[in-house]
Amino acid sequence: MLKRIAILGADENEQKAIEKKVKKLDVQLVNIQADAPLIGLCDGLIHNTPASEAIALSIQHADRALGILQLLAEAIDCRESFKPNSSKRVVEHATRFAKALDLSDDDRILFERAALLRDIGKLRIPNEVLLKDGLLTYEEWNLIQGHTTIGADLVAAIDGLSELAEIIRCHHECYDGDGYPNKLEGEAIPYLARALKIVDVYCAMTSPRNYRSGCATPEDALAHLKNERSKHFDTDLV
Repeated sequence: MLKRIAILGADENEQKAIEKKVKKLDVQLVNIQADAPLIGLCDGLIHNTPASEAIALSIQHADRALGILQLLAEAIDCRESFKPNSSKRVVEHATRFAKALDLSDDDRILFERAALLRDIGKLRIPNEVLLKDGLLTYEEWNLIQGHTTIGADLVAAIDGLSELAEIIRCHHECYDGDGYPNKLEGEAIPYLARALKIVDVYCAMTSPRNYRSGCATPEDALAHLKNERSKHFDTDLV
């Protein structure tokens, strides 16, 4: 995952030294002013430290921060008895998709973290509904669908994650307006949410699930995405 590290108070020479150190690393550097608030989704901070030490410490801090998010994603997967590293796989696909779409670093950071935490709202869905072995009632299905709104509200309340809220809220909206929670249509759905829906569906189809036997081949999943262009999915993104 791309790491965002803020630089505070570096002069031109220090800036160049730091940029040289991270040139081959998956790191985005962002300059901030002393009187400015820390930017969102920031994984580390460099301030008044020699470049080599600063980078090592900041990346170590970034890895810890991302590790907490990954642990949370694993907890979500465990509740549904998904295979270990299921969310990690979604993020890996999201990273490849982000590069294929030539997303900016800012958008890539949002996209990868939204992919990791997309189902965080399921932590508030009761086990008897989330893990039900059988057909859901109308009320239960509405409760399951509510995980997008619950998840969006959870991250919106956390400084540093609030930018993920609308992506998480809208990643089950359909391009033709037949999705949830708000039945948004076309470009009214945030761009990164439209992209995340594609990654989420592909990974869900090609991974084991407790509510069905077997899983689709990558070829079958791709065929489904293509067949649902302009219906469930953004045509250009597919």
